[in-house]
Amino acid sequence: MNARLADNFASHFEHIADLVPRRVAVAAGERELTWAQFDESADRLAGHLAARGVRAGDRIGLDARNSPEYLVALHALFKLMAVPVNVNYRYRADEVGQILGSSGARGVIADADLLDVVTESAAPLPACDLFVAIDPAGGFGPDVAAAARQPRRPRGDTEWLLFTGGTTGYPKAVVGSHAERLRAVRSAGFSSLGVNAGDGAEALHQALDVDPRGPRGIVALPAPPLMHGTGLYAALGALASGAPVALLPGRGTTGADLVAAISRHGVTDLTIVGDAFALRLLDALDEAAAAGRPLGIDSLRRVRSIGAVWSPSVKRRLLAHADLTLIDTIAASEGGVYATSSVTRATVDVDAGSFLLAAGARLLDENDRDVVPGSGQVGLLAAPVVAEAGYEGDPEKTAGAFHDLDGVRYSIPGDMALLEADGRLRLLGRGSSVINTGGEKVYADEVELALHEHPAVRDAIVLGVPDQRWGSSVAAVVSLERGSDAAPEELSAFVGARLAGYKKPRRIVVVPEVQRLNTGKADLRWAERQFEDQDAVVPNAR
Repeated sequence: MNARLADNFASHFEHIADLVPRRVAVAAGERELTWAQFDESADRLAGHLAARGVRAGDRIGLDARNSPEYLVALHALFKLMAVPVNVNYRYRADEVGQILGSSGARGVIADADLLDVVTESAAPLPACDLFVAIDPAGGFGPDVAAAARQPRRPRGDTEWLLFTGGTTGYPKAVVGSHAERLRAVRSAGFSSLGVNAGDGAEALHQALDVDPRGPRGIVALPAPPLMHGTGLYAALGALASGAPVALLPGRGTTGADLVAAISRHGVTDLTIVGDAFALRLLDALDEAAAAGRPLGIDSLRRVRSIGAVWSPSVKRRLLAHADLTLIDTIAASEGGVYATSSVTRATVDVDAGSFLLAAGARLLDENDRDVVPGSGQVGLLAAPVVAEAGYEGDPEKTAGAFHDLDGVRYSIPGDMALLEADGRLRLLGRGSSVINTGGEKVYADEVELALHEHPAVRDAIVLGVPDQRWGSSVAAVVSLERGSDAAPEELSAFVGARLAGYKKPRRIVVVPEVQRLNTGKADLRWAERQFEDQDAVVPNAR
């Protein structure tokens, strides 16, 4: 019988470092860390932290941009069975302080230029007194480099914690199982290589036998921030299967950055967050094609998006440039994969707007019963998670988003969908984005997808704004393609020709660029402000 795989990221990564020490683990720009270097760097950081008193179960904040050191820091904390606390690197001191205080963080590992914000935020928190700076040139400074390597040790399951992005409110701490997270991302990584995770330790050997540069190999580029679940799990899944992880070396994410990283590292698998990232890539590809230059993405085979609308029109434009597989996934920080969609050039016109339930996922009605296919009933997506999953310190919100059904706990974050008779899902968006206007419900994602079909529209955020007559009005903030022109009345009528009249945006503001969070998700607070100082009413929109 095959031996079991480790149930702890650190033990699993240590085993990979022993088996393929000279293989590249992580790269960014000209920098590369082999698995031996990756593991040694994590050992020395772990040794330094242990000497400063960090123990199993301690929570340590991680306030940093994407870099090899981010992944090294995670590995070091896993070695100690400490718990990483993801902090948004754009947060100011008050916001950082809320995360550190609510999580009970013992200390923080941060980019050197963020330490002033971190130390200010921790000043009222006497228990949070340990700070380690990430050197902009790489590494963690001379004290860490000189630290003794942390001895290896047996490890088991421990706590997993991930703060949500806070798109619709204050970030919530989702708690769960470390071992469950490892099994989930490792299984996904193995599956991408055509390996059955059920084969135990032998599965890891099969995965490592695959040449990352060969026809079956994978080199992964998670474009979103690692402090967000999409980027984090994409990186951990690749590492867990021994696939090299490439990171963008700069602070921004332009289309040129993406193409340069794909070309330099031979990236096969790119992870993005919806149109926000896909449009940047398209800019670079369109520019190269117009100039008659090579596109620079010959190695790319798959693009995966998680966490935001990826419109069919943008998918079609990408496939016009390259013969790719585009994988769209509905997932959440609360855990689980709820639905997936996969399209190619051959299937995009049929399947671009539909999804299928993921393995184990369900679509539930208000009584937690499975929605009947073809019934026309709107349901909530649910996915199985570990029994202890929930929001830390908030039993009321936990009870709303996690239900125990038939002996299984499900996460139900509020994503709504219709289940067609043929088993396809039509996604309607998160419940918090539903717009109630004149007694009718409008799903923001549905209107956004309709707007994206207009040839002049580059990006759009749809939301509800207060309206004295209707309670809320459907509103949209829209940016247009360069050199294009479309009046608000035209855009509203375009939607009205495709959806019911009450779903047409009554207010539309055209801006030079739609602003999104660094995660790629809609910046709803910014979008709301676009309607504060102007009356952008579209005549006869109802």
